[in-house]
Amino acid sequence: MARSDLGDFRIDVDLDHARREGERVRDMLDALRRRHDLARYEYTTIVRIVPGGDTFAQPVLTLGNRFADSEDSLLSTYLHEQMHWYLWYLGTPERDMVAPFMDELVRRYPDAPTAPPDGALGYDATYLHLVVNWLEVAATSEFIGRERAVAVARAQRSYRWIYRTVLKDWDLLGELYERHDVVPIQSAAILRKEGPKADKRALNGGARKTPAAAEQTLSPRSRRRPPARGGTRAG
Repeated sequence: MARSDLGDFRIDVDLDHARREGERVRDMLDALRRRHDLARYEYTTIVRIVPGGDTFAQPVLTLGNRFADSEDSLLSTYLHEQMHWYLWYLGTPERDMVAPFMDELVRRYPDAPTAPPDGALGYDATYLHLVVNWLEVAATSEFIGRERAVAVARAQRSYRWIYRTVLKDWDLLGELYERHDVVPIQSAAILRKEGPKADKRALNGGARKTPAAAEQTLSPRSRRRPPARGGTRAG
């Protein structure tokens, strides 16, 4: 809000809308958690809401409000980011869970787009999201049914080729992920109890942490750290 008064110039910052948006997303997530047993897929238990900001998984799971126009959309977005944490917990400092079958994904999809809106932000991120998006749809389907989960995936404005491919080749990709022990999806209670084995101080390239991240006491391991899901759903 800006005002000019007798030659004096003044700029005011009004955060009321941002606060309302943050509270709206928080309340929707609270409602989803009351309605569904999301705990089994909550591999990180610290969530930050930044209205107008990007949505990404790591180092702190951060939700903007762009992908929260409905409960179904917010649910799929939240589970998408949790699946990044799942892959991290599933691996070890020496073993990236996607690396053993990355070449097979590249052979299957040699012409995969590596930029938005059809792909993700880069080569590695695109092939990684063939896994993450599959897991997202699988987890979301458990709570709202396959039909609604697929409808949310088909309506996405980014990762469009990735979602189309995941849905088209669902069984083939599922067999590949099962062969490499990515599915069935293991519960958060089991993986978080075992805990990551990496040196926490060396993880994530020393990325700056927020106070919330410091409470988490761990950072992502994978070299394929997902970019932020901002204007292009890229996290």
